[in-house]
Amino acid sequence: MRPNANQLAMRDPALAALMGIVAIGGTNFGGDLARHSVHGESDFGDDYGAEFGDDMGAEFGDDYGAEFGAAAAPRSPRPSPQQLAALWNSHHQKKAHSAKRGALLEPNKGSDVKVERYAFSISQAITMGTAVALQLTGQPDTNIRPQRVTMNAPSPMFAFVSEIKVSNVSVTVGGGVEDAFNYGANGVGQSLDMPTLTPANRATVLGSYSGFVPPGFVGGSAVFFTATFKGPASIVS
Repeated sequence: MRPNANQLAMRDPALAALMGIVAIGGTNFGGDLARHSVHGESDFGDDYGAEFGDDMGAEFGDDYGAEFGAAAAPRSPRPSPQQLAALWNSHHQKKAHSAKRGALLEPNKGSDVKVERYAFSISQAITMGTAVALQLTGQPDTNIRPQRVTMNAPSPMFAFVSEIKVSNVSVTVGGGVEDAFNYGANGVGQSLDMPTLTPANRATVLGSYSGFVPPGFVGGSAVFFTATFKGPASIVS
């Protein structure tokens, strides 16, 4: 008959006590462990055995599973030099076209100097059919460099101009007079290089109205004789 565990332990009580198989002085430390061990029924690690790794087992890799390797998607083929050149040209053509269209709304964009094309007018009240000397004068509200003068003489012999002065500089030279009809709105080749006119200076037109009443006009009508200076001007003075 084969000896059981208790019988084997009692053959060397000191060793059995050291191993915790038998109790000494009333203690049972290790008793359960020994008792179950010798009968092959140890439950050491039962609290961990079944569930150990449950928190990681089922979900392990969930954060990585679906997206893992997404960054390693196949790359597009490298463009050829011809394709790169075509892309470069297309990009700059688009930018140039956009800049050209944008300049219609903001022609001064990117410039420290803001310049537009303005009109500055001076005028004098006259009565149709009554001859009178003309002395039109005035100052602009901003800097302007006139390049054309337009007068509203409706016909030849209506009015005559003896001098046009801009910023104290006479832009008509000589002692003769000029028909104001030469500066009509329909006239061509009227561009002049005149000094820049500032708010501190004046533009002046000297001459005379002949009293002539052109066909279609009524004598005695109160009207204005005007001279308009047009050219590049600063947005603010």
